[in-house]
Amino acid sequence: MDADNLLVRQFTAVERNQLPFAAAQAANATAVEIRSIWARTASRVFDRPVPITVKAAQYERATKQKPYAVIKLRDEASNGTPPARYLLPQVEGGTRRKKGMERLLQAKGAMSAGSFAVAGKGADLDGYGNVRAKQVNQILSQLGARNDALQNETEASRQRRQARAAKKGVRGGNFFAIRAKRGRLLPGIYERLVTGFGSAVRSIFVFVPNVRYRPRYDIFGLAQRTWQKLMPFHFARELKKAVQSSRFRRGA
Repeated sequence: MDADNLLVRQFTAVERNQLPFAAAQAANATAVEIRSIWARTASRVFDRPVPITVKAAQYERATKQKPYAVIKLRDEASNGTPPARYLLPQVEGGTRRKKGMERLLQAKGAMSAGSFAVAGKGADLDGYGNVRAKQVNQILSQLGARNDALQNETEASRQRRQARAAKKGVRGGNFFAIRAKRGRLLPGIYERLVTGFGSAVRSIFVFVPNVRYRPRYDIFGLAQRTWQKLMPFHFARELKKAVQSSRFRRGA
């Protein structure tokens, strides 16, 4: 849409002088709208998305010297995987990237190289549907999969932990991994439970051969449609404001 026939009409000398500033301001206003639309869409597309997913969109401001704004997915994270990495399969479709826990387990040999871990029925999930970090850390420590050996459980620390658990009457907290199907147990991470009637296990993670996503977070299409719809209007408004401001300054 071309508001006020901006793309075909002739600009006055005053307007031409204000074009770089108006274009930069319009680009920034449009980029802010796109960022907001990406956030609202993430809340609809994903089930209980974590805050960093909803707020994954970032933009770099346009200037007179660089009259275009850049909007992108956040490619850094203080803790965990950056949204740009784990959201890309949701945008383009395809196989999910390996998570840090999966890479550590595979390096340890507790999980086959081509497998992916999905939450089992016994996993301790947070409010966003993800396995709690505390439980993941306990698993990695007990299986000796941490890169930092000091964070891995030793035989002595295992005995101390089990003694504390026995005093408190804790019936679980001991994890083990199996790479191949064992009886009715599928490959995965399990927790061993001790009850008054004997012992049992529950699945925390199940190892599967593939995790594929269909494209469902169409950020590029959303950005293009929003740009085509709003940029002409923002440009017309910013150009009018810039011209009026210029005339006021000259009059003063």
